[in-house]
Amino acid sequence: MNMVLRLFLLFLQIGFTCFGGGYGMMSMIFDEGAKRVGLTANEFADMTALDLICPGAVALNSATYVGYLKGSFPGSLAATLGVILPTILVSILTIIFMKKFSESRFVKGLFRGIKPACGGLLIYTSITLALSVFFGSESVYELHKLVFTSDTIALLILFAGAFFLQFRYKIDPILLTVIGAVFGLIFLH
Repeated sequence: MNMVLRLFLLFLQIGFTCFGGGYGMMSMIFDEGAKRVGLTANEFADMTALDLICPGAVALNSATYVGYLKGSFPGSLAATLGVILPTILVSILTIIFMKKFSESRFVKGLFRGIKPACGGLLIYTSITLALSVFFGSESVYELHKLVFTSDTIALLILFAGAFFLQFRYKIDPILLTVIGAVFGLIFLH
């Protein structure tokens, strides 16, 4: 199967099976992207950084980026169409049937169960991404191989500073991303 078709099917599956928006899709993009189109942890980290500074939906930006990276313009178009097609179809069906089923106990229970599952996926993705960024680790199964270098310590300090500024002073995440990029250019080249 050629790469363009694999990208379309990958993001079509992600679009149909993931709930919780773009960030809810991140763990599946990373896991399935690695298996099916060769997405690496570094490419995923770059994609995530770009998602933070680019306008638009995270899932759409991610699909477009991975598609372009792995299949040039045709791959980008195929991945983008793959990820938006399920949303369009589900939105149409939701509009049609929401009035009828919105008070159903089954539907309310379904959404109550989806929320913690998405939270768990976000935590897993965050840990995997942090290990990749700080230690160059490809998965959580490489914890025993972690090595602290001066760069790793600098990255952890930068992370702690950004975390503190975000939660204590509510500084815009885009501004923190730009500040992190400047510090990286100056101190971590």
